[in-house]
Amino acid sequence: MKVEYINPIIEASKNVINQITGLNPSLGKIYRKQVPYSVDTIVVLIGLTGEIQGSVNVSLNKGLALKIVSAMMGGMEVKELDELAKSAISELCNMILGNAATIFYSNNINIDITPPIIMTGSNIEVSQANSVVISVPLNFDNGDKLELDISYKEK
Repeated sequence: MKVEYINPIIEASKNVINQITGLNPSLGKIYRKQVPYSVDTIVVLIGLTGEIQGSVNVSLNKGLALKIVSAMMGGMEVKELDELAKSAISELCNMILGNAATIFYSNNINIDITPPIIMTGSNIEVSQANSVVISVPLNFDNGDKLELDISYKEK
């Protein structure tokens, strides 16, 4: 995995989350994730196309999702992960990867992203065939974390 392919996603994630929610996650220890892997109750899948082909899967638990959506709604407390809340989480992830695509472009790497797909449930198993998955945890003040699971291959 090349740092120049991981860092734009980290930078975009921290910036967008802070700008949209006011929350300031810190970077946790990056590690290689064994495939297949299980995720928390929510995972948003976004594909990468162009010079880099792969995906970024954003996983988080329901409590953190509700906290993020509440912040996105101007502080109005959101208590249920309904369709509006799921849409907000999907859109946040879309903004993160859109911002990352802009950073890649400024580094002369052309990528595009697919529309986000959100899945909810318990013990969701994710598998990327023949791919290495690098997991980037973003830690929040209350001990919650959002994980960016990145897999790609160069074109």
